[in-house]
Amino acid sequence: MFKSKRYDDETLKHLQKVQKMMLKDFIKICEENDITYFVNGGTLLGTIRHGGFIPWDDDIDLMMFRKDFEKLNKIMSEKPNDKYHLFNVLNEETYPYTFARFNLKNTLLEEFWANQVDYKPNIFMDIFILDNLPENNMKRFFYKWRCFLLTQISLHRSIKYENESKLKQFVQQGAYYILKILPISQISLKKRCVKTYKKYEDFDSDEVCDFPALIMLPIYKRKDWLPPKKAKFEDIEVNVPNNPDAILKIIYGDYMKLPPEDKRFRPAPEKIDFGEY
Repeated sequence: MFKSKRYDDETLKHLQKVQKMMLKDFIKICEENDITYFVNGGTLLGTIRHGGFIPWDDDIDLMMFRKDFEKLNKIMSEKPNDKYHLFNVLNEETYPYTFARFNLKNTLLEEFWANQVDYKPNIFMDIFILDNLPENNMKRFFYKWRCFLLTQISLHRSIKYENESKLKQFVQQGAYYILKILPISQISLKKRCVKTYKKYEDFDSDEVCDFPALIMLPIYKRKDWLPPKKAKFEDIEVNVPNNPDAILKIIYGDYMKLPPEDKRFRPAPEKIDFGEY
């Protein structure tokens, strides 16, 4: 039986403390360079429902519009940071995802797939990116699912999954082995994903999508994100969407309802090392 490793309270609290430090430093970079960001996902839910971390959450989720992410990427590339580095999807070939990660150097956080990559995984914050959608409904339908398919192909070309469901694991690992023998590299797939996501970047769209969201493909109204508002996350003031209720309902439905007690946990990593932090 597949069992998730659980955090002990001390390790989880330590990780949340380090994540909060990273968020403060990230906000400082954004504010100094006129870059708009938002807390997203579980971090947005924690901000609205708990005033900080969801008690059992172990990471920070962020969201940026494509133009702001490109600006951040340029800054992090041209001015190397002694403390952090940014995975922009394409600058680390075996990084498996098509969303970005803001990594704390000289730390370690090994997920189950750590032995499948050629780098040392650090403690990180996820950065998801909003891209424009076409106005035409038919174009939007096919574009959305093309992006989804490319994302899944890229992901399953990168990672051999373990899964609680034996059937799902069989399908996922079958896809992994089939994709591995095809004459296309992992980096080529990720380049195709990013190019496709950005297809309508010069289009003035009222709706946007988080294509690398992996499972769901949430479509949002641009006006529900902009302009950002301020809210308290622990002892930090963070950017939240202009209409957080609309965003959270898309992601979680009845987001103020707590999950059952047996679901109030996040799987712990295989290994974690806080380094000097």
